[in-house]
Amino acid sequence: MSMTVTVAQWLVRITGVLLLILGLLLWTGDVPLSLIPVHILLGVVLVLSLWLLAATASTQGVPMGMAVGVAILGLITLAFGLMQRDFLPGGAHWIIQGIHLLLGMLTVGSGEMIGGRLRRLQPSAA
Repeated sequence: MSMTVTVAQWLVRITGVLLLILGLLLWTGDVPLSLIPVHILLGVVLVLSLWLLAATASTQGVPMGMAVGVAILGLITLAFGLMQRDFLPGGAHWIIQGIHLLLGMLTVGSGEMIGGRLRRLQPSAA
């Protein structure tokens, strides 16, 4: 497997875990809201890594629909994350936060899915 795919997939994994932890801490109020820009930066790194995996997959024989779907999911995740403050302000905002959490987990899972597909397409190094 190429170094690009390996690095991109590990970035998806690491940023995904960090985003989950930081996001839950922000949601529960256990860390200051001043850490939101860190959460946003990690989210951007996650989506950029996902796009790199999708772009690589599109040139390596992964079905084009899968690569495009993963890239679109990254765009939706990025847009939703950056605009979520404007959705359902007030007491019902927890619904938006829950959707954001599920969308983030779907994004990380998609990165794992397309990374796994890329690994299976590579000849074994035996």
